Amino acid sequence: MAGPRPSVVEVRDLHVDFATDRGPVHAVRGIDLDLAVGQVHALVGESGSGKSVTGLTIMGLTRGPRTTVRGAIRYGGRDLVQADESWMRSLRGRELAMVFQDPMTSLNPMHPVGRQIAETLQVNAGRSRRVARADAVELLDRVGIREPAKAAARYPHEFSGGMRQRVVIAIALACEPAVLVADEPTTALDVTVQAQVLDLMVGLARASDTAVLLVTHDLGVVARYAEQVSVMRSGQILERGPAQAVLGDPQHDYTRALLAAIPRLHGPRRRRLSPVATPG
Repeated sequence: MAGPRPSVVEVRDLHVDFATDRGPVHAVRGIDLDLAVGQVHALVGESGSGKSVTGLTIMGLTRGPRTTVRGAIRYGGRDLVQADESWMRSLRGRELAMVFQDPMTSLNPMHPVGRQIAETLQVNAGRSRRVARADAVELLDRVGIREPAKAAARYPHEFSGGMRQRVVIAIALACEPAVLVADEPTTALDVTVQAQVLDLMVGLARASDTAVLLVTHDLGVVARYAEQVSVMRSGQILERGPAQAVLGDPQHDYTRALLAAIPRLHGPRRRRLSPVATPG
C-alpha cells in the first residue's frame, strides 16, 4: 500500500486582512492547508468564505498597501509570504499556475491563442520561438481542440466558453507546474461541458504530478475529483480530511448542512431544502 504523498505547499496559520473604509475585513483567519504531489485538494464553501482569497494568496496575488498577510506558505524551502515580488514573478507560470473562473480575464483578446501559449513557453521555459509555436499546437491538441494548427491562429472570441477554458488550461499546464490553483474553473459553463473540462484539467495535472487546489462550492465536483477536502466558512477551515470520509460521514454541523442543502432527484417531491445557518 502506497504511503502518503509528500506535500508541495504547506500553509500554516494564514491570515489575510483587507483594509476598507468601513474597517478591516478578515478574509482568512488562521488556516492550515497542505497540497500534495499529484493530488486534488478541494477547498469548498459558500461565496465569501475566503476560499478564493486563499488561492490568490498562495499565488502571491493579494499583495498591496491595503492588504496584510500573516502566517507562512512554504514552497520549495522558502516562505512565499516573505518572498519578494521578483521571485514570485519567476514562479508564476513556471512552477505556480492558476486557472480563473472566466477565461476571458486570462486571455488577451488582441492576440491569437497559439501566440499566447507560445509566449508562456518562451518566457517561462526558455524555448525558442520556433519550438514554442510547435509546442503550442501540440498543447492545443492535448486539450482536445480540433485542427489545432488552424485553431492556434484564431482569437479568443472565436472560441466557445468551454474551448476558451481549454486554452487557459493549456497555458496553465504548459510548463508542467508543481502547483495549480483552479478557482471555480467551470462555473460559467453548462453541466456537460463542466465535466469535460474538469476531466481534462485533472487528468493532465495528475499525469504531471501537479498538486491541485480546486476552489469550488460544488460538492458534486468534490466527490468526483478530490482526494482531500477542506470545508471553509467565514475565513476558517471547519473540517478537513479525505473527501470520501468527509462527504460520507461529516463531523461538523456546517458540512452536514451543506450536504443537506443539495437538491435531490429522488425522494419526496415536497422535501424542503435545509438552510445553512448564518454564523453568530
